Amino acid sequence: MRILFIHEGLGQFEKLHLYLNAQGLAHSSFMCSTGVYNANKDKIPNLLSFQAVAENEKTYFYVKNLEARTQRSFFIKKSLNEYLEKSGIDIIVAHGSGGFPLQLFDEFNIPIISYIEFPSFSLHGCDPKYPQPDYATYKDKIFEMTSFHQVLKSDLVIVPSAYAKTMFPTCLHERIVPQMEGFEITRKATKFKKKDGLFYIGFAARDLSSAKGFEQFLLIAKEILKTRKNVKFVFCGSPKVLYSYEVAFLQNNFEKDQRPESFMQYILNREGITLGEDSPFEHVDYAAYDQFAEYIEAMDIFLYPLQFGSANWGLFEIAFRGKIIIGSNRCFVPEVIQHGYNGLLCPYADIALWASMATKVIDAPENYAHLGKTAEIDANKRFHISTVAQRYLDIFQTAINKKKLGLY
Repeated sequence: MRILFIHEGLGQFEKLHLYLNAQGLAHSSFMCSTGVYNANKDKIPNLLSFQAVAENEKTYFYVKNLEARTQRSFFIKKSLNEYLEKSGIDIIVAHGSGGFPLQLFDEFNIPIISYIEFPSFSLHGCDPKYPQPDYATYKDKIFEMTSFHQVLKSDLVIVPSAYAKTMFPTCLHERIVPQMEGFEITRKATKFKKKDGLFYIGFAARDLSSAKGFEQFLLIAKEILKTRKNVKFVFCGSPKVLYSYEVAFLQNNFEKDQRPESFMQYILNREGITLGEDSPFEHVDYAAYDQFAEYIEAMDIFLYPLQFGSANWGLFEIAFRGKIIIGSNRCFVPEVIQHGYNGLLCPYADIALWASMATKVIDAPENYAHLGKTAEIDANKRFHISTVAQRYLDIFQTAINKKKLGLY
């Protein structure tokens, strides 16, 4: 099978692309922007490039993202035509925004799969305390429109979880296949410094937003500290919010000279939490992968009070590293964690129950160690790249067969 992945960056496809080529399971090529190509051409095989989109200051604000993606799609089409002069392709797998396949539909007799993480920010959800501002709502409608259009025009669409599939209208579900990413994670020793006598509870997310559960984590931590003092709470993530609107909340509610520098700092201030050597709270910034891995290895348990998410990769990293996880019983989390088997699940809003579950683990971690061991075994069984790669190939073959039969 000759596969062409298309994405502005490397993103979700890198691990799969490398594995398919290394194992000889398919001939996989990867088309990315020129900057990403130049940075990785000596490390990643079969890398191709398309012209990067230039910034246009005259773009109408509300369609700025659409214009950039459309321009990128023309560049992708141009590079694809050049590539097809040299080689054939059995299937194209394009990221919904980073590989925006708009100009490829109806132009090539090649099956196209779009990969869509979620169809729009409004359907993805955000904390009602920090609502989507009007300008984002207007832009989001265009994002949603293009996502639905991709489902209609693609031979198949891949989403990262069954939960993500539910975000789409029911009438589109038959065209959508949920499939999580594949991982290959090796346990390693940690250099993370810990104090003797303290029980370490972690929280990890790409960004420290309320949507990802950061705010809830701190509220749960404060509840635990009412009865247990031998605990250190360490939250890892970037203060820069990506997928939700906490920053707009700060801009609308604080004058510039009084505005906290980040949502993280706003919550710390509001809850009277300070960071420092003697504080029960510590922040680890989103950093190099090895440092992130060492941080996860060092924690005794993780709280994962996710509020909104379609398949946050941090949860998989934690599970692969054999950690005891208490997670929300919402979004995609129950697809990964089965209560009492490879972790514990708790209603997002029940802070008292979160604290109760956590204190039971703090007081007798040996009674829950089996959950972490099972989490690691289960993650390797279900989400290792060696298993997931074949599932992707089966999905790709399904799309190829549908194209041949004229379905969709």
